[in-house]
Amino acid sequence: MHKYLLLATILLGLTTVTLAQENNGEDKNQKFDHTFYIGYNIGGLAPVSFPNTIRKINSYSPGPSPSFGYELNYKLQKKWGIGVGIRADWKSMNVQDSVQYFHTLVSVDGSSIEGDFSGTNTTKVRNVYLTVPIQATYFSSNNWRLKLGFYLAHLINPSFYGSVSNGYLRKANSLGEKIIIDNADFNFNDNQRTFDFGITAGAEKLVYKTFAVKADLQWGLNPVFPKSFNGISFNMYNIFGTLGIAYHFDK
Repeated sequence: MHKYLLLATILLGLTTVTLAQENNGEDKNQKFDHTFYIGYNIGGLAPVSFPNTIRKINSYSPGPSPSFGYELNYKLQKKWGIGVGIRADWKSMNVQDSVQYFHTLVSVDGSSIEGDFSGTNTTKVRNVYLTVPIQATYFSSNNWRLKLGFYLAHLINPSFYGSVSNGYLRKANSLGEKIIIDNADFNFNDNQRTFDFGITAGAEKLVYKTFAVKADLQWGLNPVFPKSFNGISFNMYNIFGTLGIAYHFDK
């Protein structure tokens, strides 16, 4: 998968250079557009379909999730352009849910125990990614910009941990030995994949001279945990929206 993404990136870059060279002699007013932006990520690591082992979401908060970055756009035509950027993303969440026969791996009295837990599950995520978005951009006549593309991301600071409480665990599976659990911890920091990719879409509205408000969505297509990981029985993906402000300037 990595090699196909790399090939797509190279082909996209070559296409951009070719079109830019073709258009250079036709339109002297075409320019590069630079953008600096800051924002706040809201979302979480979530399954695409809701598993029946999670019975109720008791509480949720996004946690500290700033985002900031730089983007370079090139206008291929009057209304169309292509952009590439670099951004730092804190992707965080705090969630507490009621679960039944939720397969997990916890630490009890210094030993790791795998099995199906029923009770209260609390998860805290504080991941930091370095992200490269590559997008097609549509420039409308009423100061809007619409964007669609894909992103590649590298996990530079993993943090996924939490606890289970007020319940019991069936060792190995739902028919196994019953272990009463008042409170037990888990830490899956190093079990996460370091590479993520997905689709991204967004919009910006110029509100004052070179300042804009923006919103975008990143929807991960690569499961956060590999198939070999037994701590969670379903795939989880990075699904985050970003609200922020941007500053544009031409060169």
